[in-house]
Amino acid sequence: MMPRRSAHPRSVAWIFLPLALMLASGVAAQVQEGPDERRCTGQWRASGEERIAACTALINSGRYQSSNLAILHHDRGMTLRAKGDLAAALADFGAAIRLNPDCARCFADRGAVRFAQHDLDGAVTDLDQAIRLDPADAGAWMTRGNAFDEKADFDRAIADYNEALRLAPGYAAAYFNRGLAFRHKGDLDHAAADYDQAVRLDPKNAAALNNRGIVWFAKGDFDRAIADYNQAIRLDANFAAAYNNRGDAWRAKGDLVRAVADFDRAIQLSPQFALAYDNRGLISYQKRDYDRAITDFDAAVRFDPANAQAYNNRGNAHDDKGDRNAAIADYNEGIRLDPKNARLYYDRGIAYRRDGDLERAIGDLSEAIRLNPQHAGAFNERGYASYRKGDFARAIADYDQAIKLNPKFAIAYNNRGNAFDDRGDRDRAIADYDEALRADPNYAAAFYNRGIAWRRKGDLDRAIADYDQAIKLNPTAAAYNNRGSAWQAKGDNDRAIADLDQAIKLDPRSADAYVNRGNAKRERLDLGGALIDYTRAIELAPTGPLAFYNRAWAHYLTGENSEALADADRAIAFNARSASAFSTRGLIRERLGDSAGAIADFRKALEIDPRFQQPADGLRRLKAGPSASQ
Repeated sequence: MMPRRSAHPRSVAWIFLPLALMLASGVAAQVQEGPDERRCTGQWRASGEERIAACTALINSGRYQSSNLAILHHDRGMTLRAKGDLAAALADFGAAIRLNPDCARCFADRGAVRFAQHDLDGAVTDLDQAIRLDPADAGAWMTRGNAFDEKADFDRAIADYNEALRLAPGYAAAYFNRGLAFRHKGDLDHAAADYDQAVRLDPKNAAALNNRGIVWFAKGDFDRAIADYNQAIRLDANFAAAYNNRGDAWRAKGDLVRAVADFDRAIQLSPQFALAYDNRGLISYQKRDYDRAITDFDAAVRFDPANAQAYNNRGNAHDDKGDRNAAIADYNEGIRLDPKNARLYYDRGIAYRRDGDLERAIGDLSEAIRLNPQHAGAFNERGYASYRKGDFARAIADYDQAIKLNPKFAIAYNNRGNAFDDRGDRDRAIADYDEALRADPNYAAAFYNRGIAWRRKGDLDRAIADYDQAIKLNPTAAAYNNRGSAWQAKGDNDRAIADLDQAIKLDPRSADAYVNRGNAKRERLDLGGALIDYTRAIELAPTGPLAFYNRAWAHYLTGENSEALADADRAIAFNARSASAFSTRGLIRERLGDSAGAIADFRKALEIDPRFQQPADGLRRLKAGPSASQ
């Protein structure tokens, strides 16, 4: 029983960048105070186009010296930035700096534009200069902190926010952004404290409430998260990110109806909100509605083609739907976009394992472990791939590591138990199943597997008790089949047939259940019914040796010796290491008067299993001993 993949929803955080103060009030007296000067410097109310036109007219007038021209370029750059024309704003700030290399505000604002363009190194260089020229500019310290945060240099980001707050203790946005840096660093308690301060200073700051909700969500306190998202939405009814995040909290609480409603609202407010589509897709994925999930993941990828997570989630939906090629194509694209994402290698490894490509599976899972050595699930999955290869020693070593990383990892205990059981170490297997059930008392597969181990130890009563629990928790065809087989081994054929009837009802294509029911019917001397069941098992699994072997016995008991011999031949053809099949064919040949053939078969059976009494008795009857090599 392998663990379910979990999806990886994200929350949206909002960063406030401070607006730079315009160099108007302190220097405007140096220029003639005409209408254009007032419009350009913001002293008069004017549209963006009017301000840009006024600044351009002044710049082109030829009336101003370098220091004042720098002011005009700076102010036009501010207006261009506000309109979203970052390239033109960058050019104006650059011109202002060339005209006045000591303009701290010009460096600070050019740094802010470079930050907006994701030129983080350029932003830091400009902000370094701004701070050197004006160490008391709290806004410059905060913007540089933002750049360090984007560069994932959280300690330097926090140091800059600290300085911004030392200079301006009431700076709500600095608390907000420092909270974000603490959250990125994984320090949730300090993050929550900073968001508390941001909310105290600005109680109507919906973004701060939203981000504090994200912290509560990360801490697992979904109710407090929802309370903060509620308040953010009350303050801003069109806050799409808050709806998305609240939906994620409802999903975590298991309230999928409310979760979908919130994701729907987020998408309604922001129709290209890739993350909301991604998260809504996860709900459909959780419900196993893979087609609907894929539709939402398609939208997430369409609106955010660089979103490796959306490719990962769509790959999982394709994989669970059984479309392995589409799944692997999505994982490949996700890895191309984010080559250090352990989760993508982990999920692609599972897809390869499901496809039977165990070498590639092990390769991907090893890469996931290299990228994240604390990934207990990857050790567990790699162990399972080794188990599938029959390499029980490597499987157990990986399960050991998974359990070391997560001592309550019920699935890893269960899987290690399976490896011990298949290696013949029943006691250690049962000990692991016990641990799995201590970690998860409702783990049906562990009850089922422990039942198999008890059965192999010959303790039918404990086996049946475990199958009872497995059926109570998860009534599968396999559990009914195994319990029926155990009842049959105890001689209670009525109970056996009742369980096997149920197994067949749940899975009409279970060849094993037909074989076992045939055995129970044969023990009740319902040989006709037994033959029907064995024949159906052969139709379902034409190369299954057990069905041919058992049908040979039923034919033998009815005196149909030719049919019995034909079935025994087929059983041996499909499994040439079955002592029982050779011994049964020996009995048939003995009845048919083929003493030489019977002796050869009995000897072969003893060669395979020297302790098997039936062929030894047959050789004594025929006054023949075992072969010389024995």
